[in-house]
Amino acid sequence: MIAHDLEYPDFLSCFGTEQACVSALFDARWPGGYSCPACSCRDYYLISTRRLPLYECASCGLQTSITAGTVMAGSRTPLTSWFHAMYLLSRSNGISALRLSESIHVSYKTAWLIAHKIRNAMSAADATVALCGNIRVDRCHYGDSIYDDARQPLLIGASLRDDEQPDYVKIKQPHPGHVDESKRFIKPEGIRAFYETHTDSTERPEIRLFFKTNPDLLQIIRQVNSWLNLTFNGIGAKHLQSYLNEFTFRINCIAREAAAFAETARWCARTPVLTYPRLIAPRPMLQPPWLIYGSRSRWKGKHMSRWGA
Repeated sequence: MIAHDLEYPDFLSCFGTEQACVSALFDARWPGGYSCPACSCRDYYLISTRRLPLYECASCGLQTSITAGTVMAGSRTPLTSWFHAMYLLSRSNGISALRLSESIHVSYKTAWLIAHKIRNAMSAADATVALCGNIRVDRCHYGDSIYDDARQPLLIGASLRDDEQPDYVKIKQPHPGHVDESKRFIKPEGIRAFYETHTDSTERPEIRLFFKTNPDLLQIIRQVNSWLNLTFNGIGAKHLQSYLNEFTFRINCIAREAAAFAETARWCARTPVLTYPRLIAPRPMLQPPWLIYGSRSRWKGKHMSRWGA
């Protein structure tokens, strides 16, 4: 089992070999012991002649790789590098793909893909939890207030404890059809869609155009804006949601006193691989405002002239 709250030197000591990572991945994938994906038989034969072990079902003969059905499926990157990446992404500040590539000694493209596959596992974890009880949902934005027409409108929702502190938090991009694009303002139907998708509430909430944001949720939004800008120098709309899911995964682990690294490994062991074509596939997004002006320089010039620069 993966110990809670491992410090970096302890992590390197515990997960410095492929065998140690194989054992940890086995426990994360089959915490109750091996179970055949086809027939659920508990008995197996170990085939250890390959780089990674195979488990052959004693009943139906199905051979299963330790990484099959996980985010690591089909990867040639060593498990030690995968676990190193899981650990670094589970830390409080996360890590950029550039720094990750230097830490685990892979190319930038490989590090970028590994990070997104791990974020996809974090997103899968978020999808299993619905906000319940005392629910608060607020409008917010990601981006610089100076360039107000380029900010990404967001919704932050939370289950609140009796003391009004957030117990579980979600930050989501609304569908572009639920946004007034000229004002970057989320319409009431966007908030209703959030309730229908991310909460277990059967009540129809009262949707007001303007209201004061919960102070604790406002602080979280400030933190996520700072984190995205300082760690990654900003994130575009296409992949923004996966970064938001990474951020909320960590703060929800803290709120529920769960070990983020152990939870990350557990979900990486249970989440199917995210393929590169699916990762880069087009998705609905708000139109970048500079397209209206023909170029980024003209768009920036419009803002500079407004501010007297």
